Amino acid sequence: MSIRKKMKQTGMHFINAKECLIHYARNNYALSLSACSREKGFTLIEIMIALIVLMTGMLGVLGMQYYAVGGNVSSKDMRVATNISQQLIEQFNAVPYASLASGSDVEPVPAVETSLSGGIIYTRTYWVHPNCIALQLDGDDGTCNPALAASCLTDPDAALATASSAIRVRTCWTDKNNTNRSVTLNTLRWDENVTP
Repeated sequence: MSIRKKMKQTGMHFINAKECLIHYARNNYALSLSACSREKGFTLIEIMIALIVLMTGMLGVLGMQYYAVGGNVSSKDMRVATNISQQLIEQFNAVPYASLASGSDVEPVPAVETSLSGGIIYTRTYWVHPNCIALQLDGDDGTCNPALAASCLTDPDAALATASSAIRVRTCWTDKNNTNRSVTLNTLRWDENVTP
């Protein structure tokens, strides 16, 4: 007798589901598909738990995405403000040394990317202090208030023959959360007409 026939007679193992069904039919057993199948399935509770775990993870990813997009917008606004301040510093390099003066833009500074950043308006103020290496703003509150007075922290060394002016440029804006923000850049301009 072959091993296959012996397995069929004892009912221990079946080669495939077809042989199992034939065995049940010949012996007048109640037909049960689960008895003939070797595959195990998932219960409804297991599927529900897996879906809850999956959705919890996806909610965490969505939360991170929200903060990432907000950080990108804030970074873009700061980059635009920095470029606006840098633009004015470059203009100061083209102006003769004797023409440097403090001031602020009468109109809000037009930014090329204004429409892309949700209509943010940038305001720029600058201070120039002659014969100074480093300046400070008295009562500085981080705003673009042109009434802030600039004073010199460090005068040029007497041995240094070249005159210099300290320049501070600040660009301010209000972000989408109505928080006042500002970017401040400092530079030093030497008088190119004085020879050491």
